[in-house]
Amino acid sequence: MIEKKYEGLNTPHKVKMAVSACPRNCAESGIKDVGIVGVEGAWEIYVGGNGGVDLRSAELLCKVQTSEEVLETISAFLQFYREQATYLERTSHWITRVGLDSIKQAIFDDETGRDALIERMEIALSMHEDPWSEIVDSHEKKKELFENKSVTAH
Repeated sequence: MIEKKYEGLNTPHKVKMAVSACPRNCAESGIKDVGIVGVEGAWEIYVGGNGGVDLRSAELLCKVQTSEEVLETISAFLQFYREQATYLERTSHWITRVGLDSIKQAIFDDETGRDALIERMEIALSMHEDPWSEIVDSHEKKKELFENKSVTAH
């Protein structure tokens, strides 16, 4: 659900996400740009993690109760990141630069601003087109590209 929703989203740098349905964290949500961890009766949302050479643990952004709140929070966070980060700046570096408190303030303290971030994210997501849908949805295109092809020897 989360992967499909944000698929193809343009961001200042690549964004890795993971969901772990329990606190054992098998999907390594704690070192992703956005990580969701299931805890008893809720979801914890972590942001700004980074694996590899520049290892950084993600920080707890918030704890929410419903999957709808998870999506709203991710949308607000990612849209704020899209609008505020510099080109090629990973979430980990952006959070270090601006501070998690300023991000929380923009996302949680200003309800009107949060709603506007979510709305702008939905607009951005609505413009994404699957590059393969034209072929998958067209019998003529599939026939032209994949059927009755002859190979000649040179």
